[in-house]
Amino acid sequence: MLHLRPASEKMSQLNNIITKSAELFLRYGVKNLTMDEIARQLGMSKKTIYLYVANKSDLIQKVMQAHLDKEDSFIKEVQKTSKNALEENLRTMTFMCEDLQGFNSTVFFELQKYYPESYALFNEHREKVALRRILNNLKAGIKEGLYRKDIDTEIVSRIFVSALDILTDQQRFPSKKYHFYNLYKEFVNYHLGGILTPKGVTYLEQSKLLKSLMP
Repeated sequence: MLHLRPASEKMSQLNNIITKSAELFLRYGVKNLTMDEIARQLGMSKKTIYLYVANKSDLIQKVMQAHLDKEDSFIKEVQKTSKNALEENLRTMTFMCEDLQGFNSTVFFELQKYYPESYALFNEHREKVALRRILNNLKAGIKEGLYRKDIDTEIVSRIFVSALDILTDQQRFPSKKYHFYNLYKEFVNYHLGGILTPKGVTYLEQSKLLKSLMP
């Protein structure tokens, strides 16, 4: 008699595969990590993995979508519960920094070159969702007196979302010399230094958020 797994059990196993695969991709990159190695690291057979994904490209696509969904879910909660735009910004940046611990900066280069569909998914999210979110945050921070009034919110928001392309550029910042986490910390400090008013600086100095990123 054939026994079918409950949908909840299948979803739990898929989430497990996606979560553990994401950790591997972030640590080792995506190009050289084979399905055989992924299966070995996950402690399961390739046959089992292929019950949930069609191939490596499909797995990477699912990992990317899960990452974007997780990020969106967290930031929506932050937006609801933050006292002001700067707190929202700081909590989001703290989340991103924690997420980037152990991050291999070659991942985005490899995605762009070898897995364009997954990179396109990330890029579309960056252009449509992240850009709008940052733009709205800048406008709110200006109204609250935390960000400078003379910044061009459209330009600054586009600079911010485009920074990842520069920070992951292997010619400018080779991963063997520059750890991406440190690059991102410096960029965050640089960004905040350019947009905060004296009121914003005071709030930042008094805040417990992002303490590890401050000079």
